[in-house]
Amino acid sequence: MTVITVLKKHGRLVGFEAKGHSGYAEAGEDIVCAAVSAVMQTAVIGITDLVKCPAAFEMKDGELYLMLDRSVEDPEWQQAELILGTMRLGLRSIQQEYSDYLKLIEREV
Repeated sequence: MTVITVLKKHGRLVGFEAKGHSGYAEAGEDIVCAAVSAVMQTAVIGITDLVKCPAAFEMKDGELYLMLDRSVEDPEWQQAELILGTMRLGLRSIQQEYSDYLKLIEREV
C-alpha cells in the first residue's frame, strides 16, 4: 500500500510525503502506482519548474517528499499551494477507486 501524508501548517498546504508501493500489480504493470507517481511528480515539476517556488524534495524508490520553503505571504507559495491542492484532489479520486492500495492522510506540522 502507498501511504501519502499531505502536510499542512496553520491549515495551509505546505508539502507531502509518500511511502510504499501500491501492490496492485507487478512492477511495470501497476496502474495505481503509475497514476499516483504521475500526479505527484507533476506537482513537484509544477512547483519547482513552473512556479519556481523553492522547495526541499527527495525522490527515491518507493518514496517522495516535498516541503515548501517560502513563507505563507509569498505569491509563489500561494501558487504552489494551488498545485498541492490539485494534487490532493487527484489523489483522492484515485483513492476512491483503489482504497485497498492507497491511503491519503492529512497532518498538521
